[in-house]
Amino acid sequence: MPEDARAERARRPLDLTDPRTLTAVGRRVGLRRDTSLGQHFLIDRDVLEAIVDALDPGPDSEVLEIGCGLGTLTGALAVRAGRVVAIDVDPACVAGTTITQSANANVTVLEADARNLDPSALGFTTGWLATGNLPYQLTGLVLMRLVEAAQPPARAVVLVQREVAARLAAGPGDWSLATVAMRSLADVERVLDVPPSAFDPPPAVHSSIIRIVPTGGVHGAIRASILALAKPLFQSRRKTLRNGMTRALGGDLAGAGIALTAAGIDPGRRPGTLRLDEWELLARAVAEMRLVTR
Repeated sequence: MPEDARAERARRPLDLTDPRTLTAVGRRVGLRRDTSLGQHFLIDRDVLEAIVDALDPGPDSEVLEIGCGLGTLTGALAVRAGRVVAIDVDPACVAGTTITQSANANVTVLEADARNLDPSALGFTTGWLATGNLPYQLTGLVLMRLVEAAQPPARAVVLVQREVAARLAAGPGDWSLATVAMRSLADVERVLDVPPSAFDPPPAVHSSIIRIVPTGGVHGAIRASILALAKPLFQSRRKTLRNGMTRALGGDLAGAGIALTAAGIDPGRRPGTLRLDEWELLARAVAEMRLVTR
């Protein structure tokens, strides 16, 4: 190959949506693919662009990327964001992304666990953004860590298992405990469903891109009361609220009726049909009833 052609090839960004390139980079850093860590690397360029477009970083944006793999999404973010901090728990992935993003001065790559990470310690300020291809078994922990942070991201766009996306973005009448926990702090939108073929290696499940926008929502003691009440109710989600509330109140059928009446909620409904404002009304009614009966 002529010298000029070699120099041009060296300057050209790596195509990290090409599985052959990923394999070559992975071999160089001694990566052993571990699907238990969510190491299904994104290779679909349209999905990659959909994530970045949904996140919509600008020249002044600071972005935390969770689970950077070998830097496929990292490179796309670096083109549009002012600063990207890419983290991964696998040192081989950290080494690989450091190599693939060596030309991007606005990218920092760190070995870190998102479950224990304090974004403020990385210098993130108001308006920071979060994204990533999350390990499916850690999705709930990581997402709640983000929205419960003292300074949550302005928005987060993540790849999750399709069933999780459906629960978190569920419409009225189909909520779960996870929906209540998330939607008490943030709005959730299901952006795009993603087939297994978009990854290397393909996972056994379908995925979805979701966009999460923290709203301030319900905080402090009242949110804790809502979740404490919602947990036993969703353990018997097929039962009516009258039955579920009775169980939640230790068998107090009369107390369940009093609380539901005070909250203005039909006792024949089921937990999944309650709106967030109704959960708050019910939690407050239970708290007031307990004060009266002390």
